[in-house]
Amino acid sequence: MIILTFFGCNKKEKNLNSVKTKAKTELTVKSETIFWLDTISNDKFLKIYSKPENEWQNLTAEFGNKNKKYKINLKTEEYGMLGIPFTNQIEWITEKSFALINGCGTNCMYVLIFNTESEKPIVMPVEYYPEIDYADYITDNPNLYIAVDQNNDNSLNLIIIETDSQKMDKVNLPKDWNRGIGQIYSIIDKIEIKNSKIKIVQYQENGMKKELNKTLTLK
Repeated sequence: MIILTFFGCNKKEKNLNSVKTKAKTELTVKSETIFWLDTISNDKFLKIYSKPENEWQNLTAEFGNKNKKYKINLKTEEYGMLGIPFTNQIEWITEKSFALINGCGTNCMYVLIFNTESEKPIVMPVEYYPEIDYADYITDNPNLYIAVDQNNDNSLNLIIIETDSQKMDKVNLPKDWNRGIGQIYSIIDKIEIKNSKIKIVQYQENGMKKELNKTLTLK
């Protein structure tokens, strides 16, 4: 067995929300196949691999559980926004899903969610996610992640999404919250979700703060 080194993003170790989790983050060559990711969590699995002659240009994903198994080609236009080859770091694991993140920087990130009960993964923009290490995001529900959308009033909406079900709710940020260059991390200083209630905070230069509160209804 030959062990190859994968130079991905250096990130702190994550709690993968699973007691029975086995992850391999090295690139391993066996039977003329490079395994970029080979993970088992409880009754579900995810493997991403390619052929040595083409390296990352022919990435294939296999995922599923003891009842179902799916196989897809990741080197398609549909997943091109991820900037393949992507990191082999799994950011979070839920009861049914594995989530990987990649993109061109903090203002251009996408999440790739492999739900083991769906034959195709979901890919969409993401801003906040479980255990994010450069933003103040706290939640008692590690299945939630947050995307951002711009509304017709030239202000931003937060879209709170549950990983497995893809149920969501939306929070409209007031227009007078806009500041800086208009990007989400220059507008919001803190997000906290507890007991299905979200609190969004913006600190002011004069020491005061703006606070927006809402009870979430995911549907």
